[in-house]
Amino acid sequence: MPNATTLALLLATSCCLLLTAYNLRLRGHLAAARHEARHDELTGLPNRRAMLAHLDQVLSNPAHRVAVLLLDLDRFKDVNDEYGHAAGDFVLRHVAVALVRAAPPRTIVGRMSGDEFLIIVDGDADTARSCAQAAANALANATITLRWQPFHCHASIGLANAGPGPGPGHRAATELLAQADAAMYAAKQAGGGVREYHPDLTDLSRRTDNDRRRFR
Repeated sequence: MPNATTLALLLATSCCLLLTAYNLRLRGHLAAARHEARHDELTGLPNRRAMLAHLDQVLSNPAHRVAVLLLDLDRFKDVNDEYGHAAGDFVLRHVAVALVRAAPPRTIVGRMSGDEFLIIVDGDADTARSCAQAAANALANATITLRWQPFHCHASIGLANAGPGPGPGHRAATELLAQADAAMYAAKQAGGGVREYHPDLTDLSRRTDNDRRRFR
């Protein structure tokens, strides 16, 4: 028959095992909560919060050449209106996969909100232009079937570059995104495709205060 010392050791061991299991479970919950806080539930991509944090981080290094691509799907409202929101969600997931597959190394793809996606390119202007074209081609070549009807994805893409150093070509995250938004809007007005930001687009970038506030 076990003596008192043996029973005490067994009890202590059991308590330690229970505490270890509890701690592991708690860590799992915390890790899941952190992941959910920084990822979009529908697509699994980094969400707006995570993308803005990453952009702030890469811009903090003055040696980095950084560019952003802001993508807005064309005719997405028609999908929701004609096929329903479940079909719209299906399209968004499909687009997310296509953009990730087309993205080159050192590139982060995220979903900002609705049918708007952001791609952060850690590279020069030529790399950003190639990435924008690759994203446009990936969507154009991605055919989705909705109720036995083919649906071709297209997007309006705005590109904005931040050059190295604190000079005129270097911008804060909010300003860089506002430039990409102005370029995207110009692309949308032209019927889609890729548009690179230029100071001539300044008037378009001042559409409404709400457009700028959504990046803050």
